[in-house]
Amino acid sequence: MSNLSEGIKVKLAAMTDDYIRQLPARYDELTRDINNARAKCSHEFLSILKNSLHKLAGSGATFGLDELSAESKELEVYVDTYLQEDIDSQSFDWVFFNKSLSEIENICKPKENIGELEELEELPEILSSGINDYSIDLDTERHERNILVYLSDKEDSIVSEISDQMGIFGFNIKSIHNLSDMEAFLKLDTCKLVIINSSFIENDISAGQKLNKIKKSYSNFISYIFVADRDDFALRLKTVKSGGDAFFVIPLDTGILVDKIDKLSSKMSHPPYHVLLIDDDPEQIAYYALVLQQAGMITSVASNPKRVIEVLVESKPEIIILDMYMPTCDGIELAAIIRQHEAFLTIPIIFLSAEHSEEKQLEAMKSGADDFLTKPIRPENLIIRINAKAARSRNLRFLMERDSLTGLLNHANLKERISIEMMRVKRSGGNLCYAMIDADHFKNVNDTYGHLAGDHVLKSLSRMLQDRLRRTDIIGRYGGEEFGVILINTDSENAYRVMEEVRENFALVKHKSDEDEFFITFSCGIASFAECETPSELNDAADKAMYEAKSTGRNKTIIYKK
Repeated sequence: MSNLSEGIKVKLAAMTDDYIRQLPARYDELTRDINNARAKCSHEFLSILKNSLHKLAGSGATFGLDELSAESKELEVYVDTYLQEDIDSQSFDWVFFNKSLSEIENICKPKENIGELEELEELPEILSSGINDYSIDLDTERHERNILVYLSDKEDSIVSEISDQMGIFGFNIKSIHNLSDMEAFLKLDTCKLVIINSSFIENDISAGQKLNKIKKSYSNFISYIFVADRDDFALRLKTVKSGGDAFFVIPLDTGILVDKIDKLSSKMSHPPYHVLLIDDDPEQIAYYALVLQQAGMITSVASNPKRVIEVLVESKPEIIILDMYMPTCDGIELAAIIRQHEAFLTIPIIFLSAEHSEEKQLEAMKSGADDFLTKPIRPENLIIRINAKAARSRNLRFLMERDSLTGLLNHANLKERISIEMMRVKRSGGNLCYAMIDADHFKNVNDTYGHLAGDHVLKSLSRMLQDRLRRTDIIGRYGGEEFGVILINTDSENAYRVMEEVRENFALVKHKSDEDEFFITFSCGIASFAECETPSELNDAADKAMYEAKSTGRNKTIIYKK
């Protein structure tokens, strides 16, 4: 656990101690299952006994009790032989079983400590808190404005040139003239991106080395964008040696600059992965949940297989970690049930179990799993495997759901979200508005300045919508130069005010193409849930209002009225 923080190591050690204190009670539960199986002499109770042994083998491995895990696994395999080969349970060799069981008893109830063992306690609050939580972003405020550092060896015209344009996209520029001030600002603020005038490293030979050192001290969670008044190989090489991530030539194209900032920001940080843990053993769930939470992930838990689909619908995890054996429904059966639902077909399922049989592991994979991890597993290895699977899953889902140019929801997913949100409003009340946006005279932009310039316009508009609207609002590219916005819990009056503000600001954005500069506007139509009964009616109403705005002069917002 060398990569884990000291605080987490202490918590995991405390969990191990707590687990050891609970071993006598666990052994008593095992004894109960043994007595039931012996008295009933049925496959049903032998299956329950097998699951108890499997749980003990898995938890023993998780908490570093290798001997307990091995002995429990040996007995689990012995019981499973009777179940798999359908041997008459009356012929079960309890004498042999009890000899092996004595080793487990010695571990769980060591004679010298029997008087010192404490009674079964609940998991400490610090360990169990948050395990059943999952994150839902309910923030109804606008996206916070980002602060960018502009580093230059002197006052220059670039600050004033980009401040107004960058401000439209929600950025504030902080002008700084030396590295000491920059470092002090980075420590106090959440800024993780610096725009640097190349003259800063040209006029000071050591400045580039110092910039690179500062960047490395932040473990590469800072990006540098260099701007220069010329473009040559030697200067670009100097910026790269200084830790530069991007290079722009003055005059700057604000739209392209904002797009680059967004790409760099997404590499530096991403929303935490959401993992669903399915296991009927609370100690193991607590252990792995703590490890994953320490790695920055969000965890949800399902201990009852019957509630898994309900939890999947509510928590929307990106990856599922599943135990192999559970009562009433084993992991293989549960994985098959999950895969029967189209909505969950793409969520990676990882089995995490003490099962060492390659045949059974392959059987688990056939049920729809993506990987099989065997306990014990080092926390670092678990984190790496889950990060890799979750990242791939998120990227694939992004490609399926998102428009490749703007990163917004594509047409199909936007329409699906309209239906979902209308059902939600009908069920729980509230209001909902849908806005359709169409860039004015967009064909002229493509014809005059080229399709590349047109693409930059669409990306600038999508970026502004994301900046100016709330996190809870849903934005998609309807097609071509048309966009759709679902405004959650918003009436038509407030929707009009918000979309007008976006329209007015977008009209101020200066777009560039080679040596030319141009402006572009958009027309907007708004429809309210109060005026429409179905998703189709809502979409058509917003579309009609938008075309009314275009036919009556463009560059305006109109609310649909019946």
